[in-house]
Amino acid sequence: MKQLHYVAAALMLFGAQAALAQAPSGTTTPPAAPHGGTAGAANRAAATHTPACQSVIGECKTLGFIVGQANKDNGLWKDCFDPVVKGGTPTRDGKPLNVPVNPSDVQACRAAVFGSGQPAAAPAPH
Repeated sequence: MKQLHYVAAALMLFGAQAALAQAPSGTTTPPAAPHGGTAGAANRAAATHTPACQSVIGECKTLGFIVGQANKDNGLWKDCFDPVVKGGTPTRDGKPLNVPVNPSDVQACRAAVFGSGQPAAAPAPH
């Protein structure tokens, strides 16, 4: 029985190494937002690999939004990307901010990330 445990542990380690070996080098998946869970991370990963979304991300970065600064009302994903793509208004310091993006890029990004041209439903309050 003890040998079976060693074999199972070895198979798990081998599987993890094989999965890591297949991942493209130099790429990272953005961290999921609190309460975003796996879906938030998957949406952000899809966005970083979609040209239309890359355009939105680029405009947000040009305006100074930074990954990881959502608590400072300056987060790339929460304060800029998500409102633009989901149909809201980006803010900084509580004030609305215009992000100069092409509407067709927004629509294509929304379709790629959320699977439709319609705005995503707002998450349910906790």
